[in-house]
Amino acid sequence: MDSVKIRRCATPIVLKQTQKPESAILAIHGFAGYPGELALVAKTLFNGGFDIFVPRLPGHGTNGSDFESTGNKEWLASCEEHLLTLLETYKNVSIVGHSMGGSLALILATKYNIKKVVLFSPALIVNQLNPLLINIASLFIKKKHIGWQADPRYKFFDERDADDDQYLGLEYWSYLYMEQIKGLAKISKESLVALKENKSSILVFTGTEDVRVPKKVGSIIYEHDKENNKWINFDKGTHLIPYDIEDEVRAQAMEETVKWLKQ
Repeated sequence: MDSVKIRRCATPIVLKQTQKPESAILAIHGFAGYPGELALVAKTLFNGGFDIFVPRLPGHGTNGSDFESTGNKEWLASCEEHLLTLLETYKNVSIVGHSMGGSLALILATKYNIKKVVLFSPALIVNQLNPLLINIASLFIKKKHIGWQADPRYKFFDERDADDDQYLGLEYWSYLYMEQIKGLAKISKESLVALKENKSSILVFTGTEDVRVPKKVGSIIYEHDKENNKWINFDKGTHLIPYDIEDEVRAQAMEETVKWLKQ
């Protein structure tokens, strides 16, 4: 039910091999994000021999009004629908998730007993996300304007129009949408509960320079199952590891991701 045209960088990414492989990857982007944030991940995994699917979460990649009309239930339901389609089609399905997409990935991986999972800065815990204060604030404020500026240090690997980032910044990243943040908090809480029952082999990446998700999230996931899980923290890594500022961070993250999903 999009009210305006989807921005080019936010269109879903689907990359299929000439001959259908046994394995496919579902990759899930983050809160107020877009599929293009996982473009490098998609291309890397496709080159590694996988079919790759990066859907667009409802309300994302169009405008703020569409974003306000969706929430955690729609985001999870959409990802679950995509996952079920892949499970009917492929012998092996793995899930990759970034930020809130990492939390959604963990919830679905637990529910459907997915064997392999890769999480980039998963939002099991989000700095300064206090559910009680958000609930109170949402009674009085629908959205709050905040400052946002593009950071030219980040490199993009998606197909985009010249003004995509600026447009999405004005529509999404210049505001705090209270109801949607409440939805994010619910997803974070649900993912922590799901982790307790999770039996997947999880590779988790965190960054010391991440101001949104604390690196202790990596420790929590690793400690859950030291035998099967692996945690890599980048001292120079930010929250946006899939297209991070530092070339070596991105390169190692991509290499480890392919290795993990292939072994």
